[in-house]
Amino acid sequence: MLRAVDPVGVAGSVGRVLEALRQRQAELGAPQEGDAETHPRQVVARALTYLGNNAGRMQYDAYRRQGLPMTSSYVESAVKQFNQRVKGTEKFWSAEGAEAILQLRADHLSEDQPLEAFWQRRQAAASGQRPYRRAS
Repeated sequence: MLRAVDPVGVAGSVGRVLEALRQRQAELGAPQEGDAETHPRQVVARALTYLGNNAGRMQYDAYRRQGLPMTSSYVESAVKQFNQRVKGTEKFWSAEGAEAILQLRADHLSEDQPLEAFWQRRQAAASGQRPYRRAS
């Protein structure tokens, strides 16, 4: 079991977890050549490396103050919707077609509503005349 020590005095900081992992690694010892991938020494060493490399991205207290989500479920949901709508069964999209659909969806979801503004400009510019090309 990890025993947390708060070296920076901030609840929830990654520093606490790193310190606890360092203590646990000292108790277990360094990973040995014959250790299995799931051996506690290997698991703790990988966790230390990962958290140490990504500590700068783990400012969850600041993210919470900004009202940012603390979950990947929004992205996972978007990927699932994308797969259903674009890559679903019997759907064959060209790269250009898929890009156009994604752009329309992004415009529809955008806060400044560029799609609505487009249709308003188009309606305002409509003359009632159908544009014909002249034969060359």
